[in-house]
Amino acid sequence: MKKEVWALTLASALAAWPLMGYGGSVQAASMGIIHGNVAHALLDASSEGNPASPSAHVTLYIGFNFQNAPLGSSYPSTVAQFIQDSVTPSSPYFHHFMNASTFAATYAPSSQAVHALLNYLAQYDIQPVTVNGQQIAYPLGINVEGTIGNVERAFQVSINNYLYQGRSYLANNTNPVLPTNYDGYNLAQLVSGIAGMTTYNAISDHMVNQSETPSQSGSTTPQGYSPQQMAQVYNVSPLYKNPHAVTGKGVTIAVATLAPFIPSDAEQFWNYYGINRTGTLSEVGVDGQNVNASGKGIGGSETSLDVERSGAMAPGANIIVYEAPNTTPGFLDLFQAVVSQDTAQVMTCSWGESEFFTPFSYAYMMNQAFMQGAAEGMTMMVASGDYGAYDGYPTDKNLSVDLPASSPDILAVGGTTLPQVSATNPNPTINGGVVVIPGGTIPMNGEQGWGWSYLLPYYENFGVTSEARWKNDIYPIGSGGGSSSLFTPNSPVPTSGLYSWWQTESLNDGNRDVPDVSFNADPFTGYAIYDSNSVYSSPTAPWMNGWGGTSFASPQWAGIVALIDQYTGSPQGLLNYALYANANSGGLRQITQGNNWYYNAGPGWNAVTGLGVPDAKKLADVIDTWQNSG
Repeated sequence: MKKEVWALTLASALAAWPLMGYGGSVQAASMGIIHGNVAHALLDASSEGNPASPSAHVTLYIGFNFQNAPLGSSYPSTVAQFIQDSVTPSSPYFHHFMNASTFAATYAPSSQAVHALLNYLAQYDIQPVTVNGQQIAYPLGINVEGTIGNVERAFQVSINNYLYQGRSYLANNTNPVLPTNYDGYNLAQLVSGIAGMTTYNAISDHMVNQSETPSQSGSTTPQGYSPQQMAQVYNVSPLYKNPHAVTGKGVTIAVATLAPFIPSDAEQFWNYYGINRTGTLSEVGVDGQNVNASGKGIGGSETSLDVERSGAMAPGANIIVYEAPNTTPGFLDLFQAVVSQDTAQVMTCSWGESEFFTPFSYAYMMNQAFMQGAAEGMTMMVASGDYGAYDGYPTDKNLSVDLPASSPDILAVGGTTLPQVSATNPNPTINGGVVVIPGGTIPMNGEQGWGWSYLLPYYENFGVTSEARWKNDIYPIGSGGGSSSLFTPNSPVPTSGLYSWWQTESLNDGNRDVPDVSFNADPFTGYAIYDSNSVYSSPTAPWMNGWGGTSFASPQWAGIVALIDQYTGSPQGLLNYALYANANSGGLRQITQGNNWYYNAGPGWNAVTGLGVPDAKKLADVIDTWQNSG
């Protein structure tokens, strides 16, 4: 089933938003600053050019702050407190999640306040974006468009041209402002952030190939770990067997992505591996995205692998693929669509960008969607990135982590290297084995944190003739991990989130630290993708071999969480708390070897593999027992 969604609106929250004659006065007694809306790190590394053309058009996503629950509400005053209560077994709110309508009525701003904002913007001919007559609007945000000149006047900013490492983009260098009293509403307090004034976009998938130049001919057969091998290594298989017979039935997984794919490719993947899929597969187009688009590109392979691997791990789960355009507003709308439609209990996403490129407000607005999802009972997870501790590499070579993995209300999934006897071995080992590379094998004493530093002595196998060339071409591939520079005790605006209250083990820096958990991600111990329309394959040779990345880790974790949902009889919501509270209970196997080019794996939580990898059957039992302990 395919459908397109342009505006996932909630009637109770948005009924008063339709276009009409706008009133109100442009003049305001005072203006309030919308803090955190400048990409300072990016601007500091860029050269400034001429002012942007005032007649050019720009699309903005305007986010709305959470409101406290109305007086007399039966819910806690803040969203953050409700989320914490919803995953605390001793709380009366434990696993009593909201639906989207209740969430909007409790914590979203009133339609009257939003309409006052639209009144103000209309004075500058800035109008809501519509697709086929429907506004792209959500309880926590709306898309608007206008000329740069009018945007500059409405928000009292200057938007200029910038150049960063050969890429030109537009950006504002001061925070926008809004009236503190317009039609009786404080618009500055209403708005949580504005995305789209800065047009630099570094959002990409988290896939890595063994080769610097992957084969463009494809293959007729796959190489790499099969779904069944992963189920064996991570002790998922017992869940499939009687008396449990757990398949994810009754659970829906949302695959959030920025590229269309060919659904029949996933079906071919499952058929080849003998996966008895009983769950449904459907697509949703966000912001007018054409789900039938078939342009070649690696993005479609990302979507294919997310669907293939999550669906194989949880063969009974339904899958909805949400597809949005790869733009700054589109990435925000992608997550808003998932939580506003409120159909899934699990979400996986394998796209992101370094925090280096993003202003705080963008990250915060994204996390607002994750908070809504958590309040609705969703377990939302993302890949932590593939550049080790240097997520902005090669454009930025400082320590950095990936967004949205650094969001406090998301489960960040890192990567490991799982050694094997051979790529086709039906019984992959955990405690020993080898990593197969061109020209030989590398002995490895068990699963370790993924970082290609273990390949340094063997770089000549790749035809690289110097260490400098090696580091320029391949360094620093590995599991994304480290400390957030955005979600810290010194975030630029007061926030409503109890950030990382559940993270009892971390770098002890007070920041959000990633990852939380891990899964095999090294392409040298990696996987095949079935994609008949990639630049690396063809309809007659549809298999793409030698792939890895945390893109494979997140969807397989999503499948395991779907199994846990069915096993325990309840969606988990923000699963992070249960994982950290039960880190030493046997459901997670610690990874104590390896590095990601800066941080080392070790006992307990670490910034390479987090709490470790799943022992799925034990983890399901641990969580089931724990959530009944209250």
